[in-house]
Order: sequence, then structure tokens, then C-alpha cells
Amino acid sequence: MAALGTARGSCTANFGSFATGKWPPACWRPYASKSPFNTPIPANPRIARESTAIIDYIRSKHWFLPANDSAKFVIDSDGTRPVYWSQSSDPLVRVICRGGHSCRPHMRLHIREGAQPEGKSDGHMTVVDQRHRLEYDFWQASTPSQGEMTVSAGDSIPIGSALARGLGGDGDAAYLGLLGGTIRAPELAAGRIEHALAISVHCVQLHDVWPAPARGRGDSVCAHGPGPHFGNLLQLNMSDTAIAATHAPPWQQAIMKAMAHYGMYVEDTNGPGNLEMSLIKEDDRSFTSFGYPGEMRRFMQSASGAHSAAGAVSIAGVPIDLSTLRVIDPCVPRRTC
Repeated sequence: MAALGTARGSCTANFGSFATGKWPPACWRPYASKSPFNTPIPANPRIARESTAIIDYIRSKHWFLPANDSAKFVIDSDGTRPVYWSQSSDPLVRVICRGGHSCRPHMRLHIREGAQPEGKSDGHMTVVDQRHRLEYDFWQASTPSQGEMTVSAGDSIPIGSALARGLGGDGDAAYLGLLGGTIRAPELAAGRIEHALAISVHCVQLHDVWPAPARGRGDSVCAHGPGPHFGNLLQLNMSDTAIAATHAPPWQQAIMKAMAHYGMYVEDTNGPGNLEMSLIKEDDRSFTSFGYPGEMRRFMQSASGAHSAAGAVSIAGVPIDLSTLRVIDPCVPRRTC
């Protein structure tokens, strides 16, 4: 089946043909055009009632987008969401659910040998079954071994079809698909990101808003003020002309335009004391697990000219003023206003 087109042109990538060594191109998007991740924010959108209070809270608590000591926007090669493309010839793995969390029992799926979850505590992992058009998202997954894998949460959602919305996943705290909002290296290299982004923040309010299903909660509930909700869509309120006038490098302008055209969904919370509003990126384990170079690391080495043998590579742009952020009413991506 042909992948869905982007908002500004068609994508010739064929969903169903992706595999190890044959990754999706920059133009590919996992969900249908009606997905909240692919819904452009219109001119003069309805603003959430709490928008001013939430942005004031973010600024008063000194939250920040990724930045260096000079307050310049920074992105590094460390990702958190590895993605694997399943083939029917891959080993069949039985998924064992640990108790206490949301997890669909009796899952069995093909996972290529060598696939690894994220190395950090969340242990995220996505496996895409193109034959059945399903995206399997897992939280706190173990490395598959001897036909088994344990997870703390996991389920499947539609992908690669008109039914795919990126809703109802069990892999993150907002119960959204892990592929939704994830920044991929080919997009940065192309200087174009045609979907909303996903962010992880210090804390959230107790109650969620759409597209989160009003049942998630992060590790930290904001005290002493109205922080964002899971599902909140934050928009960078800048025109393309204003973004260009910052003289940010092309990769940063691509990120800023995505923030302006589609926004950023609040999907997860950070560890204690972390005030960064972290952008979620694909983990290079998607590639290095099978002996391929890490795509994100390779892009950043090219952009920065750095070729260090070990450790994360980062690139810096220009500062982003948080006063330019606002919160969009959930009725906008829901298309009910």
C-alpha cells in the first residue's frame, strides 16, 4: 500500500517494503492524514483557556527547550524510541506481560534477532508488522531472547492505513503511538518535518486532555501551579518569515516550522529535577542493533563536523524564546471547532 502523502506533496515510499537496511524516507508518516499528529494548526486557531497560565507556569519554573550554556537550542544524537521492521521470516517472540500495568496478554509477533529496546529506564521499543498493518509499542521491554520478551506495558495500534490515528497505544504515559511525534534523522537531513512533535516535560496536571485518553498520569504531578496536561498541544507562534529571520540552521528551522505548523504534544514526564522540555527522537539502536551506522549520529557528525569515536554528538542553533509558545485548544486537532 502506498504511504500517505505529506501536507505539501506526495511521498512515493511504499509501506510494506520497509526492512532492515531499507528504512522509511524523510517524507514518510506513519499515520493517516486525519491523525492529530498530521493535522496542521490553522491560522487564528482557538487557544486553550489555560494557555496563558500554563506558559506562565513553564517560564516561572524555568523550564527550557534543549539548550547549551549559551541558551542556544541544542539537539543531540541520543534517542529514546528504537523502531524495528518485522518480517515473517523473523523469529516468533512471545510477549510476557509483567503485572500492574496496561498490557494486552498473549501477544506473539515476529521480531528480528538482535533488536534491542531503549537502553534507558523506559525501555521503549516499537515493532512494525507491515503485513497486518500493526504498530506494537512496548514500555520497559527486555531484549528478546529464546523466543520470549517481557514488558511492563504494550499493545498494538493500526499503522499504514486510513484507520491509523496514533491513538490508544500503551507505550508511553499519554497512551499515544510511539511513532507519533518522533523526530527521525532523514527528516532533519531533508530540512523538513511534516508532523507534530512529541515532548517530555518535568510534570503535568492530574487530568489529561485529548488526544490523551484521560487515564494516563506521569511520574510527577505539578504542584503550586497549572502545568501542562498530557495531550496538550503547544505551538510555537511564529511565522515562517519570522523563523527564517532567526538565521537558525536548516535543521533547526525544520524543527521550529514543525512546532509552528503542527505543534508539540506533551506525552511523557522526565526524571526528578529535569526541567528540560525534551524532544523525542528515534533511537539509533534501530540501526546499530544490526551493524548499521546510527542515522542520527551520522547526521549530527555531518552537520557539526565532529567525528568523535564515542559519546553523543550534539549540534547547536539559536535560542528559542518560550514566550512565543501558546497552548492550542484540543478541539483544533480533533477537528470539532
